[in-house]
This record gives sequence, structure tokens and C-alpha cells, in this order.
Amino acid sequence: MSTLHNVAVVVPTHQHRALLAHALDAIAQLDPAPAEVIVAADRCDDGTDKLVAERGASLVVPAGPGAAAARNAGWRASSAEILAFTDDDCSPEPDWLGQLCEGFSRPGVGLVQGRTLPARPPGPNDRTIDVTSEYGLYESCNIAYRRSAIVSLGGFDEHFADGVRAPHFGEDTDLAWRARSAGWETAFAHEAVVRHAVFPSGPIEALAREWQKGRLCYLVRRVPDLRDSLPSGRYWLRRQSAWAQLALGGAIVAIRRPVVGAAMAAPYGVWLARNRPLREIPRSAARDLVASVALVTGSLRHRSLLL
Repeated sequence: MSTLHNVAVVVPTHQHRALLAHALDAIAQLDPAPAEVIVAADRCDDGTDKLVAERGASLVVPAGPGAAAARNAGWRASSAEILAFTDDDCSPEPDWLGQLCEGFSRPGVGLVQGRTLPARPPGPNDRTIDVTSEYGLYESCNIAYRRSAIVSLGGFDEHFADGVRAPHFGEDTDLAWRARSAGWETAFAHEAVVRHAVFPSGPIEALAREWQKGRLCYLVRRVPDLRDSLPSGRYWLRRQSAWAQLALGGAIVAIRRPVVGAAMAAPYGVWLARNRPLREIPRSAARDLVASVALVTGSLRHRSLLL
């Protein structure tokens, strides 16, 4: 097995010993292998330290809480020229690192993102991550930075998510867009694949995740260039958003003017009929309406229009 002597893999973790074991086992199968594997353990008391020692990786403890602090502690503990990041709930495929590093063939490339796929087919309410193109969020479960780029930018902003009171939100998107603004090129490595765990959940949890979309209003306020990557224009998150929000307004209007309210809801009903199987329409409608309320609320709260 060959080794990439100028490459380190950084894995942040927090109380996920079992998941981390799968991640480290997958990293051990990488060919070529990294020069070092660094686990940044955020407030772990579940035996993570023993697991890391058994797997021959290095352990660092970040000074502060959260994934941003963990990733910063991880890359700063390394002198490698290429710093690859994945998460404790991900399993890289054997050629992941080699494919990811090929993206740095041009000296102006500061970051390379890979493809993230669910580890198994997810159910309708399950939680996972699925990234098949460079669409602007730059999730840190599968990304690598040139050291000179991340050093010049100061790393991940450990206070980025303070505005939404979340332990982990948006700092990976923020760092990537700061790199782009500083003139670094980006690349997407389609063959650099990690498999993300799929977490079973019920309909209530799925609706709660839709409610969290209100945080995206904060994200586009802090990273305004992200608006240019939105698939439906600078102020619309999803193609059905306008119809769903019109239907939401129609439901309110229908209290006094039922005919007008029904007319306002009709375009969304047509969209659902054309784009969703009949059995999925109730679930899709519930999610879209919760997301609509969340986005309207988030737009007002963060003074940043995103619908």
C-alpha cells in the first residue's frame, strides 16, 4: 500500500465511539493511505481515546466545544500540505483519498469536495447526507483543503453558528466561500466517495428537520454569495417554494374567502400531482408547509429574505 506523505485525514467526533470505529476501519483501508489520521475528540468520555490508540491514529482535544473547534484543532496538529476532512458517521471508499488529492493538480485550487452518498437506501423519513455535485454548501464530511489556503483564512469560524444558537451549523459553507472570495479555485472530485450513515427517524423528526431550514436565512445573510448557487434564484430555496407559500397564504385567506383561498392553493396542488406519487403527497405537503413557515420566520428573524 502506498502512502501520501503530505496528506492528513482529520475526523472530528463527539460521543460516537461505535460510529467512529467504522470510520477508522474504513480509513485504514485507504489506498493510497494518508501520512497521518487525526481524531479531534470533543468532550468524549465513551472510550474514544482507547479506540483511537487501538487504531493507531492521533488524538487531539480541542480547546472549545463544537465541530469547528474540533476541525481546527485537528488540522493545526498536522504539518501536512493537504488536509482532508470527513466525519465520524462516514466511511470513505478505498480510493477516496487518492481521488480527492488529484483535484489539487492545479496550484490555484484551494479546496476539493468529493461525493457523499447514503450508506444504504434511506427511508422516507431517514436522516443522511447526499451530495453529488458542487452546489454551494461544501459539507465538511467530504472535503480537503490546501494547507496554505486554510492557514491564510484562519480555519473554521468557531463562532459562526452563534447567531442561530446551534453547536454545528454553516461553518464549513462559510470557510469555502471565504476561500473562493480570496481567489482560491475549487474542484469537485466525482470519484472521491464517502458513504454517510443513514439514521432512522419518524415523521416528527423529519418535520423538525424541515423547521431547521429557517437557519438558512442566517446562512445567506452571512454568506451572501451563496445566493447565486440557489437552484431557484436568489430568493427561493426550492422550485416548489413559491407554490407552497402561496398555498400557505391561501389557507389563511380561506378562513374568510374560501374560493380565493382555494384558487391560491391550486397551483401547489397541481405541482404535487405532477411531481410526487400519490402516496407521498401528504408527507411532501406537510414538509413543504413546515419549511415555508420556517423560511418566512427565519427571513424575518435574520432580516434576510429566503423563501
